[in-house]
Amino acid sequence: MAKVLSLREFTRGRSGAVQQPRFDGPGGEPYINDSQVWSKDYSKLENVVFGVLKIREVLNYYLYYDDVWTYLILNLLDAAAMSSPGDHAELTEAVAQMRNYILQAVDAGNRKNMYAALLILDLIAKAPGFKAQVMGLPQD
Repeated sequence: MAKVLSLREFTRGRSGAVQQPRFDGPGGEPYINDSQVWSKDYSKLENVVFGVLKIREVLNYYLYYDDVWTYLILNLLDAAAMSSPGDHAELTEAVAQMRNYILQAVDAGNRKNMYAALLILDLIAKAPGFKAQVMGLPQD
């Protein structure tokens, strides 16, 4: 049977049930959930785009004043779109350039999120080769 509730009672009962991820509004510190990162198959382009957008979120928060990383992000996306499981040398090179740039920007204040971005980069770089190895395709 249906029950009529007041709006105040409904919101009071619902507020403790669902915990939202912390987000400080636009421009707030990036939130990177481990399950989001580890649950993706980075040999698929849509998951690479997800990873690149997470990296972009981190770099935009910490390095918004520098425009070099935007070129590196576009280079990484282009290499990911053109790579295949059998030939991913260009993707590996784009990831290496991006990794070197991020390593130079790491400091004590941004270490946690920058290392998460480096982890995503490593997963993007290793996924096509690993999938090719599992499928029995030739390696570089």
